[in-house]
This record gives sequence, structure tokens and C-alpha cells, in this order.
Amino acid sequence: MRRTTILLALAASVLTWGALASPALAVKEKPVFGKFRASVAGTTRGIGESGEMTLGPYKFEECEKELHSTGTVVLGESETFFQEVKFHKCVATRNGGGGIKESVFASFTLGMEFHSNGSLKLGPTNVTFGASNSTCEVTIPAQWVPSIAETKGEDKSFEDDKYTTELEKLEGSQEKKFGEFRERLNIDWELKGVTTTVPLTPTCKYEGSHLNTAGEAEFSNGKMEGELEEVTLQAGNLSFVPPPVAVAGSGSE
Repeated sequence: MRRTTILLALAASVLTWGALASPALAVKEKPVFGKFRASVAGTTRGIGESGEMTLGPYKFEECEKELHSTGTVVLGESETFFQEVKFHKCVATRNGGGGIKESVFASFTLGMEFHSNGSLKLGPTNVTFGASNSTCEVTIPAQWVPSIAETKGEDKSFEDDKYTTELEKLEGSQEKKFGEFRERLNIDWELKGVTTTVPLTPTCKYEGSHLNTAGEAEFSNGKMEGELEEVTLQAGNLSFVPPPVAVAGSGSE
């Protein structure tokens, strides 16, 4: 079967409508964003890979296992798309002193709500994980990435996430069920400024100065890279649709 990927870079899918008649009369309008579209209500599933991640004191090089995601959607269009993503056997290197380095592993499941403006909301609950052979635990609080998206999300676009639609040409009974093409969603993310915390205990100590109000070590420079491929709506089609391209008007010449 032939598959075609339609690239819908988010930066190109955001359209700002403005008046062009006169600079003095121009009114800045809110940007118009694309939509996630589901042809039916149902369950979604995807697989993917994790890139480099910095979470708390750990710098993960990769996850040795594929990412697996699940979620549900309703019929129609939406500006948000939620997936519960399982990160499994992510590996980081720990310095053991005396020139010794050892690999440590961590696994966790993280809720990721993708927004059509390119921002992301982690949650809805906090997620805590521990690395192998470590008494310290890292918490990823529920949060917006970037944080400004919580208050400015309706007014601007972000480049933390990108969405594409993958098309598979169908024939026969599959064409009758799904249409000429089966549509699946691809998602890529490069997150910066992810906040994490580490509760301090007698066996988990911190020598830095960045403490939050709860007395926990706080790390605000976290990063996450990854992708989900061919996120599939089990009984239908799932895609990202950009806003219609407007033909800009002009004043008198």
C-alpha cells in the first residue's frame, strides 16, 4: 500500500487576520489555529520514540523501549488532543565517583494534552518516578509548556509541538469503511522549561539553593523531545486540519 505524509508544520498552519486598509485603522485580530479532527468517537493508540530528556537531576539519552500512547476522542473538531504516554526504560548516566559511570533507568506514564497552537499541557495530575537504585524521586507537576501558554494561548502560536497527517491509500472493503485514504496523526515535540521537583529526605540530599515553598529542590530547565507516529483512531480517521488560507484584501490603490 502507498502511504503519503502531508506535512502541516504548525508555523504554517497559523493564520492571523488583520485589516490592511490603513496602518492607522488596522486592528490586530486573534490568530486562527488549526483543528484536530476525528471522523468518529472512539479510542486512539500510537507508538513513538523519546529523544533526549532532562528531568530533575537526570539527563536521559533515550528510552530503550518504544513509547505507547492511548486516549479517547469525540466526533468532530477540537483544538486539543489528549494522550496518556508511557515512557519505559529511559536510560541516564550517573557519575559514581572515581571516574566510574553507571546507567540508571526510569519508567513513567505522563498525560500530554496537545493544543493546536503548539503548546502542551502536562497532567492533569502530578507524575512521580524514581530511577533504579536511587532513593530520590522526581515529580513532574501538572503544568503548561511553555508556561506563558496558560494566559496567552489564545493570542499567539508556539513551536513546541508540530502535527502532521499521514495518509494511506485504501482499496476494497477498507475504502468502503474509511474512505479513499486512512488518516493518522503524527506528533513531534521539543519542550523547554519543564519544571520538576525532588522531595528531600535523609537519604536524598540537595546542596543547591533552588528550593520551592514546600522545601523541595526545584529544577526549571527541563527538556523533553519525542514523537508519536501514526496515532490511529481505531474505528475512523484522525487528522490535523490547518485553518483555511485567506486571500488578503487591500484598500484603494
